[in-house]
Amino acid sequence: MCFSFLVSSFAPSSSHLTFPPPFNPFPAATLCPPALRPWMFEFSHPGVKDFSQLALDLSRNQLIVGSSKICLYFLLQATEWAPDEDTKRSCQSKGKSEEECQNYIRVLLISGQTLFTCGTNAFTPVCITRQVSTTVLDTVNGVARCPYDPRHNSTAMVTEKGELYAATVIDFSGRDPVIYRSLGNMPPLRTAQYNSKWLNEPHFVSVYEIGRFAYFFLRETAVENDCGKMVFSRVARVCKNDMGGRFLLEDTWTTFMKARLNCSRSGEIPFYYNELQSTFYLPEQDLIYGIFTTNVNSISASAVCAFNLSAITQAFNGPFRYQENPRTAWLATPNPIPNFQCGTLEEGGHGGNLTERSLQDAQRLFLMNDVVQPVTINPLLTQDNLRFSKLVVDIVQGQDTLYHVIYIGTGEKREQPIT
Repeated sequence: MCFSFLVSSFAPSSSHLTFPPPFNPFPAATLCPPALRPWMFEFSHPGVKDFSQLALDLSRNQLIVGSSKICLYFLLQATEWAPDEDTKRSCQSKGKSEEECQNYIRVLLISGQTLFTCGTNAFTPVCITRQVSTTVLDTVNGVARCPYDPRHNSTAMVTEKGELYAATVIDFSGRDPVIYRSLGNMPPLRTAQYNSKWLNEPHFVSVYEIGRFAYFFLRETAVENDCGKMVFSRVARVCKNDMGGRFLLEDTWTTFMKARLNCSRSGEIPFYYNELQSTFYLPEQDLIYGIFTTNVNSISASAVCAFNLSAITQAFNGPFRYQENPRTAWLATPNPIPNFQCGTLEEGGHGGNLTERSLQDAQRLFLMNDVVQPVTINPLLTQDNLRFSKLVVDIVQGQDTLYHVIYIGTGEKREQPIT
């Protein structure tokens, strides 16, 4: 694993980043072990390979790490969480290997004084709530909160009011992807079942609670593309106070929308980085940074793009893209509510004031026509022959301006300099 970091400037008096042209305008450095060793603390646990989830407990100054069969409380202790023998035998009887039939932690969220954890549990997902001190308080079914298969991408968050928003697959075969709300005081809601226009072979990347919305970032096979199979990156949005429909869209989101994210090199024929891999949200600047790559079957190339939340909102306020039937083209359709707002439950919405017409619109109009454009015409950073995997952004105060320091994980085991 290599870590690259680069620096960009932010003008405090402006609402936009100021980047000098052309491509790769930042000083960059690449650090790999052993270069990082003076600042690293390495840890391992016998028999454990899959360290996949991290949760930072600032109140206790500890890092919690989720892996297969175990939850490590950094520098303190390890708590074993493995499937029982009957569950493992049942998993193996369905054709899964012994390695697959372990408990891979895929959700690890701190909410106040509790830690919410979900694991694949040998293809029988389960979630537990425990005190951060490791005492188990509750156990619930993990279906629709955690994937069955550890190889499926998923993401989840707990809101300030204690509701769980999860994007995962809901069945053993992995054919029913879902964006699902549960727990808390709001009714459970999901995306439409077995409807590829809502979600089509998605890989979920991240989710954020921003204002009255929950924003999901993902990549999926584009149903609107007529020129063969192609993956697009998306941002999807739902209202946190969505109550679901009546008769139509019952137990289903009525505020679900999604838009394409564009990260590409400009030119007469743009070069697209279509596959979103990682995001990082800077609430101080309302900025979303993202890592985008080419398809795994093409040449390796990566890019970093940043998006203003206002650009995402603008796309969601624009026209929809709609296909009347499978034999017709996808066409732009006017937005019946161009400045859509969630309202509040006290105001009788969202759900209490839905008409049959608005439910019909919600059922067919969810893909936006306009593409979300990044803050710069070209990516902030590009790199050929290398696939970026993760990024984190920090804001550092310089002498005259703010600097956004971007840390990038490449996933490579050897040093790859970025120029």
